[in-house]
Amino acid sequence: MVAEMAMACMLIVGAGLLLRSFVTLLDVDLGFDAGQAAKWRIDPGQRYAKVEDRRVFYQRLVERVESLPGVTAAGLTDALPLGRNRSWSIEARGETYGPGQVPTAFPRLVDPGYLGAMRIALVAGRGFTPFDTSDTEPVMIVNQTLARQLWPGRDAVGQVALVGRTEWHVVGVVTDVHHGSLEQQSGLEMYMPIAQQTDFGSLELVVRATVPPASLAPGVRAALHDLDPAVPLGGFTTLQGLVDQAVSPRRFLLQVFGAFALAALALAALGIYGVVAYSVRQRQQEFGIRMALGASGPRVLASVLGRTLALALAGVAIGAAGALALGRAVASLLYGVQPTDPETFAAVAALLTVVAVLAAYVPARRASRVDLAEVLRSA
Repeated sequence: MVAEMAMACMLIVGAGLLLRSFVTLLDVDLGFDAGQAAKWRIDPGQRYAKVEDRRVFYQRLVERVESLPGVTAAGLTDALPLGRNRSWSIEARGETYGPGQVPTAFPRLVDPGYLGAMRIALVAGRGFTPFDTSDTEPVMIVNQTLARQLWPGRDAVGQVALVGRTEWHVVGVVTDVHHGSLEQQSGLEMYMPIAQQTDFGSLELVVRATVPPASLAPGVRAALHDLDPAVPLGGFTTLQGLVDQAVSPRRFLLQVFGAFALAALALAALGIYGVVAYSVRQRQQEFGIRMALGASGPRVLASVLGRTLALALAGVAIGAAGALALGRAVASLLYGVQPTDPETFAAVAALLTVVAVLAAYVPARRASRVDLAEVLRSA
């Protein structure tokens, strides 16, 4: 009984820590709204070899998609959150950096509708507009973390950043977005207009609507077909699907750990019931004599439950010690929860105590109702 309770305690504490970690991770502020939005990968291939032709193609596609019923916003980007990343060096103009001290940021090539389609909040300045073209000065939007690092204590809007040999004027600041994973901080991010870039090919089309995202597929496909039937439409995924995919390894681990924990809990309950039931049968004459000498039924019941509870608590104590070691082993899998989380340990101890009492109650109640005359006849 003690061994079963100890093993159940270890597994349930592990599952509890993973569950709390998973719930905490789902509450993370992504920096964008994953609901009611979907994305498609658009790859025109070599059909638009000239940069200006590609720009016009993408602009017309967005305009057609925005006119679809139920669509509230549409935008383009070369890299969506929770996906691939690359980094470019960026400097604040006028600042001097030592060897290895030049910051690197994640660049995002976007169109004027992207921030609205993703619902990435603008906290200062302005967003991109159709007037930000290759004929105007290069402009950039930075996230709050990059703004603080390059221009600490100053307003980032109006500052000039250097990317390579090009000067980019910061026109806006947006909230941080979890681009790498939900566990990682957003890092340094900079957004640049696609209209001011020459090196881009396939892009992600993000569409936000008031209707279910899956119902948009026929309309988006028809809009692309009308514009250019030779360009394929692929890679449909909801933004919530991207988030679910990012947390799927944790969900799988939680399911496996949870299944073992539930199995251990069930075996512990059955084991306690079996041990107590067998003990009661072996001690029927003792219980009968004790009751004949004046012991009450409730007192016998309390005696059986008390002994069971003592053994269960011993198992919980041993299991808790093992769970501490297990928690340290899985610490790298936890997010926002300590391996020694007292709430989890207390909840598991309470759960196992209740399970032990319930499993022992039926045979203990049977012991409290032993009839001495019947015991003597059966003897």
